[in-house]
Order: sequence, then structure tokens, then C-alpha cells
Amino acid sequence: MIRVARFWLGVGLLFAGACAGVGAAEAQSRPPSPPQFPQVSQRATEAFREHRLEDAARLYRQAVRLRPSWAEGWGYLAASLYTLNRYAEAREAYRQTTVLTPKNGPSWAYLGFCEYELRDYRHAFDHLIRGTQLGLGADQGLLSKVHYELALLWDTAGQFDMAMKEITFFAKVGDKSPPVFEATGLIVLRMPLFPYEIPATKHELIMKVGEAGWAVNARQLEEARQLYKDLVTAYPREPNLHYAYGFALAVSDQEAAVAELEKELEITPKHVPALIEAAFLSLEMGQAEKSEALARRAIEIEPKNYAPHNILGRILVQHGQTAQGIQELETAVRLAPSIAAAHFNLAQAYQKAGQSAAAAREFAAFKELDQHKDGQDANAEAR
Repeated sequence: MIRVARFWLGVGLLFAGACAGVGAAEAQSRPPSPPQFPQVSQRATEAFREHRLEDAARLYRQAVRLRPSWAEGWGYLAASLYTLNRYAEAREAYRQTTVLTPKNGPSWAYLGFCEYELRDYRHAFDHLIRGTQLGLGADQGLLSKVHYELALLWDTAGQFDMAMKEITFFAKVGDKSPPVFEATGLIVLRMPLFPYEIPATKHELIMKVGEAGWAVNARQLEEARQLYKDLVTAYPREPNLHYAYGFALAVSDQEAAVAELEKELEITPKHVPALIEAAFLSLEMGQAEKSEALARRAIEIEPKNYAPHNILGRILVQHGQTAQGIQELETAVRLAPSIAAAHFNLAQAYQKAGQSAAAAREFAAFKELDQHKDGQDANAEAR
């Protein structure tokens, strides 16, 4: 029995040894086990901190494959790719961050930056706006880039007042960099172009106009007026330049402002913003007949523009044509229900006509909108 037991023990040891040999051979032939998430994520973080962005992107991509719900990893993957100018890949990574962290404003903004670089401007606009609505924090670099790109997107869409509202940010923070002057010049001259589309022959003019426009936005009005004066002397037939100069003069010299606006209308007879500004200033100076004529010209060109209806309605009410004036003011409110001043003017007209309930309703609408008018265009609100 002992011999039998020893025999089987020997056989068992041989078998175990054989299995061990086979296992060792198989282990040598198999690829090593894939690294686990903690190791990969740590290596990715080290690569990112050391600015080895190609390695960081590769490792973060590996890490998010191991753990697809890792929002921070998607963010660092996107940041690595964005810094490497790999915008199409970065866009996909930022899309994932917006899925995992839908209330993170900077993620939406960077998604918009990628789309802007890829010239997918419609989606870039939507996502930059989403980012601003959610909040972007206090990062000045991020805020500047959002305002800059939104300004150009509004400009190229022909929404010059909204573009100016965005570009004014740079005057508030004292940024006088060439790209800011360039974008401001495009907006002031109402040229719906991206910087890369500027003709070489126009670039110097646009930069000079941008400097003048920046001075207006910074409330450096004396400097702005001198810059514009020099510009209209050098470029007397340039469209929109007399309009910009007239707008800069409006605060201090209304007669001179109207004279510049009339020069603009000689160059561009259907320049509706110039007609509206001249009508408004003429009304302020007590020149009702001239103001009415200008407002009616503007309505004939752009019947769906609220501002000339608003001005004409005020004139008619002032001169006893209350019913006709109310019709014009009602049209203004219908066309621009978010403009507080339009409701105020209509309320006053209703009150003058003895329509107390209607007046109270419009005064209430005015008060509600006036509390939030920071979100409206200041120039439009004044008209």
C-alpha cells in the first residue's frame, strides 16, 4: 500500500510539474493583462501635468474606455485634444462632458470653441449661448474668448447691435489688443465678415475704425470724436463711417450728429439706422416735422422695425393726433414687446386718451421690463 501511495504521489508531482510548465509557457505566450483604471488614470494625470499632451490624450482615452462615466477624464481628454488643435476629436470629447455634466457652462463653451474652429458656426453659436446662460465663472480668458466669438457670430449674422454689445466687454476690461480692434472695426462698419475674410485693402481702415469704436465703448468720447473726425476726412465716402461718427457726437452735439447722419444718408439713402437716429435726435431738438419725415422714410423701408413706429407715434400724440399715435405705438409694442420704453410711451398715450385700464397695463409691463433691461440693447431701448 505504501508503494502504491508513493507511486501515485510521484505521478501527482509529475502531473503538477507538467501543468506548471504548461502554465508558464502559456503565460509567456499570452499578452500581459491590460492595465487597470487607477494606474491608467494616474499616468494620464501625470502626463497632463507635465504637458505631455499626446501621451495625456492617449492615456485619458484609454481611461475613459475603462470607465466611460468618468466626467473629469473626458474633460481632460477634451482639453488635451483642444490644446493640440485636434478640434474634431476634442468636439466629441466635449460633447461627452456636456452629457455627463449638463449644467457645466465651461464645457458647453469649449464645445462651442471647437465648433467655431471647425466653422460649424450655427452649433457654435448655440453652445456658446448655452454656456453663458449656465454661467462661466470668473476666468477672464474664457470670458474673453466667449465674448469675442459671439461678437463675430452676431456680426456675420448681420445683428450689429448685439455684436457691439458683446465687443463692449473688452473696453470694460481695458483690452486693446489687435484682434479686439479688428472685430470692433468690422462691427462699427457693419461688415458681416470673419477676420480671415477681410480684404487686404480694407484692413488698415478696419483697425483704425476699431480703435475709434473701442474709445466710444470705453466712454473716451473726446478721443473717439477726434479719431472719427480724422477718419471721415480720410475716407469721406466710406459706408457707415459717418453714421458711426454721428452716433459718437450724439451725446454732446446733436446738430453736428444729425449733419453726419445726413452725410451717411447721401452715401446710403436707405440706411435705416441712420434714419432712426436722425429722427430721434431731431425729435429731441424739437424738430418734429423733420423727425416725422425721417421716421416715415424708415418705416417705408423697414415696416417691421419697431423704432420708427415708436418715434412717429410719439410725434403724433404730441401734436394731438392721439388715435393715430396710439396705432403706431401699439405697432411698436407688437413688433418689440421686450422693449420697456415702447410700453412706457404707449402707456402715456393711453393715459392721455383717457384709457386708464390700458395705461395701467402698459405701465405694469414697463416696470417689469425695466427691472431687467440690462439684458436688452441700450441703444434700442433709448429709441
